[in-house]
Amino acid sequence: MQIRNAAYDRHLDLLDCRMTMLGLDLYAIRDERIFEEVRRHCFNCGCREACVLDLQRDPNNPIWETYCPNAATLNVLAEAQWQDQGQRPTPQDW
Repeated sequence: MQIRNAAYDRHLDLLDCRMTMLGLDLYAIRDERIFEEVRRHCFNCGCREACVLDLQRDPNNPIWETYCPNAATLNVLAEAQWQDQGQRPTPQDW
């Protein structure tokens, strides 16, 4: 049984929100290793306040990529999803 606490849930909420902005679903990550790595990086991240502010101010601003330990992984997942769907990202998708 997994025990969850409020801090854990807040980190997952931020991750879920960021992924939603990229057109991704946190729970649709098929590779369990990637899923656990992304969750672990988010939970251990020291930039939570910056993440919250950036999501509130302008979630499409790419500044989050400069501090987010999951930026590269999330961008690869988003690009792979766009390719799987035969879509190309547009500025509105950024």
